[in-house]
Amino acid sequence: MSRIHTHWLAAPLLVLILLGAGCGDEEGSGRGGSSVNTPETDRWKDAPATRIRFRDVTADGGLSATNHSGRAGLKEFLIEAVGPGAAWIDYDGDGLLDLFIPDGDVFSNYELRRVEVAGSKRQRPALVEKDTREEQFNDSLWRNNGDGSFTDVTQAAGIHDTRWSFGATPFDYDADGDQDIYVSNFGLNRLWRNNGDGTFTDVAEALGVTGDPYTWSTCAAVADVDGDGRLDIYVAAYADPAAEVDRLRAKQGHKYGIPVETISGRDCSWRAIPAYCGPIGLKGQNDTMFRQSEDGTFEDVTSAWGLEPRVGKYAFTTLMFDFNDDGLMDIYVANDSEENFMWQQERDADGRIRFRDTSDVLGIKVGQQTSAQASMGMSVTDINQDGRLDIFITNFSHDYNNVYVAKQVAGVDGAVYFKDRGLQTMGQQVYHDLSWGCGWYDFDNDGDLDLYVANGHVYKEIDLFERTGTAYVQQNACFENMDPAALAFREVGSKAQRNAPAGADTTKLEAGDGMAVEGCSRQAAFADWNNDGRIDLVVMNMNERPTLLLGAGPAGDGAHWVKLSFRQDDGNREALGASYVVTTETGSQRGIVVRQKSFLGCDDPREHVGLGAATTCTVTVTWPGQDRAKTEYKGLAADKHYVLDRQSGEATAVPLQAFGR
Repeated sequence: MSRIHTHWLAAPLLVLILLGAGCGDEEGSGRGGSSVNTPETDRWKDAPATRIRFRDVTADGGLSATNHSGRAGLKEFLIEAVGPGAAWIDYDGDGLLDLFIPDGDVFSNYELRRVEVAGSKRQRPALVEKDTREEQFNDSLWRNNGDGSFTDVTQAAGIHDTRWSFGATPFDYDADGDQDIYVSNFGLNRLWRNNGDGTFTDVAEALGVTGDPYTWSTCAAVADVDGDGRLDIYVAAYADPAAEVDRLRAKQGHKYGIPVETISGRDCSWRAIPAYCGPIGLKGQNDTMFRQSEDGTFEDVTSAWGLEPRVGKYAFTTLMFDFNDDGLMDIYVANDSEENFMWQQERDADGRIRFRDTSDVLGIKVGQQTSAQASMGMSVTDINQDGRLDIFITNFSHDYNNVYVAKQVAGVDGAVYFKDRGLQTMGQQVYHDLSWGCGWYDFDNDGDLDLYVANGHVYKEIDLFERTGTAYVQQNACFENMDPAALAFREVGSKAQRNAPAGADTTKLEAGDGMAVEGCSRQAAFADWNNDGRIDLVVMNMNERPTLLLGAGPAGDGAHWVKLSFRQDDGNREALGASYVVTTETGSQRGIVVRQKSFLGCDDPREHVGLGAATTCTVTVTWPGQDRAKTEYKGLAADKHYVLDRQSGEATAVPLQAFGR
């Protein structure tokens, strides 16, 4: 059997059959019939025009950080096709969100060698950085100037990371009030400690969180897993690039010492043309759990806590949250072309921690096709506003994205399972998209969650074919929530206008010039970076500059919002893992406080909730921990940012930093 992207190719015939079979599913329908929009009908012909708008402000933003994700154009190895995940962070505490952007690398900066495995006499192939690099690439930090532009402050901040970087996770690991940054690399990872004066120091080696020098880490999730008041780190890993390069070196008859970039990785067939191989057949790697000790260092507890699968998978995105509301943090891992993990935390009578993979019994191991999909981006939130946390996952083209809706097990308090409704909710609209980063946010502040998805193909070769419905460069997608309980959405923006049903009024789908941008996109990171109460975003593109979009809905539309930050007096100062419910006279919305979102990167550390016409709200917070302590904050005024303090029980309004143009 050839080593190709088995699940990245998907089964078009099966999906089309399911599309037809699923349209009449009772659970997938809402007002006006099926929630799958077909070319023959315009389900939303009587709905008003969308109020969602995104404005492209890339030219004015000054973000010149061109991505280096392997060689431009055709890729030789899979690692070149993934790209980075940016992270929003207020690194200087001025109330304006800044941006940390990881950068990649190229194979010409590496040598293929045989190295000895630590603690043994065995040797393994390794890609080792050259002493003299042909090209220097560096992660970058961009300061928000407060006027719509950003300034590169990388050098002044002391950031120097020329390793092949992928994910960035800002969090306050030492609870000193400053945001630190964990960077997931191919090779040793970084933990940049914020010194509080605008500079950073890499403390990863000193604290024991660099990881293995030969591991390809994609991203990290953080939470207080063991409930000791200190934050722990779960690092997702993909595959061993050196093993694949070495396999092809030997197959092509090359000796060690040959430049890595001259080794061809195009050893597989995709649509009858040569293409790089993977992920199936690549040597998968294991994720790592680091537990923070009392002295601030970390220990590897992966094996001790039972977090080792029989075979390493290909992890793209991971998120730690309490899916069943038992007060224990669980870990969901989206694996590429392999079954996903739900590491459910359990405690024995003595309080010892063990994790067990329950993805199969919960219904989130695979999707409706009962086979693994190319899981890439992920977001966890209460999509249908029923009080339970749902899971959304993006997938390859000629496939559908997963909407795992949480269901209550009848007669069993706190017990849930999941049912995949992705095919029924938006299956046809995303069928040709190759999707990565994603975000569920209330872009029009009307009180429900809309969806933005970043798209871009992995094979430049797709442009050689006609009538595939897809391309290497794609437009991103936005879905407006029309009925949360019914999981009913309509796609808006220029892609939706281009593919609208015959006779549809496409002016109702206009969502601004930001939705007309085309690129080979990977990650989308969401934040209200201009502090105007609307969600904005940055999109990371392959071998190009980022795209900077500004949320710009109609003025005076009467839609309100509230922003929330959380504080408690322990090592988990930001209360990561907390759950909250925002209630108005029209209903309730639930959210969770997490850092790792979307794909590889992180969003605004402040929680943003649209309130619609409501001018006040009540927020009920369930704090992290098995005691599930709750605090209610009443009478919070709309259009403000509040810090909710656990110890005092008070909600303090914090003025948003003024933003002028």
